[in-house]
Amino acid sequence: MAARPPAEKGKRMDLAFASLLSKDDEEVLAAITRIGNEGDARAIRPLLTALTRNTSATVQQRITQLLFQVKASGADEALFTALEDPDLAAVRTTILSTFWNAGIDVRGRLEVFVAIALQGTAAECFECLTVIENQEVWSEREVRTALRQVEQAIPAEKDPYKAEMLADLLQVLQYRLGVGEAAE
Repeated sequence: MAARPPAEKGKRMDLAFASLLSKDDEEVLAAITRIGNEGDARAIRPLLTALTRNTSATVQQRITQLLFQVKASGADEALFTALEDPDLAAVRTTILSTFWNAGIDVRGRLEVFVAIALQGTAAECFECLTVIENQEVWSEREVRTALRQVEQAIPAEKDPYKAEMLADLLQVLQYRLGVGEAAE
């Protein structure tokens, strides 16, 4: 069978993206399947929008599974753009966990995750800690900068749970510099 022309594929994806917002869960699930088979990084934003709007546990689970397996070129940039979108704030923890679940290389972006860990919710802080722990390579310069920021933020943190995670983040950063033991 001959490959479909790019314009036809684009139209099919646009239809699938529109179907993600349907009130019919079967239509949404069919769209998720099509996106999983044919989609690219352009699908990330529509999938996240659908995740914020659809209350079906099955739909949410399928979208999350698809995101956690994303390997599309440009997925990293689409996810970083999504992190900044206030309309997607309700699924920010899912966006963050997509980075480490999908194994996306976030080298050079430590400051983004540290800023979210410091300013975000405890759940967002947890996901950032996980991303930072699972990224194999961080530059020494960015680790030193992050370490200073976390050291300054810990005393001011009022949420004891988040403060504990920030302390774990501090240990992870220190370990990356050869200063202490890694957090367990």
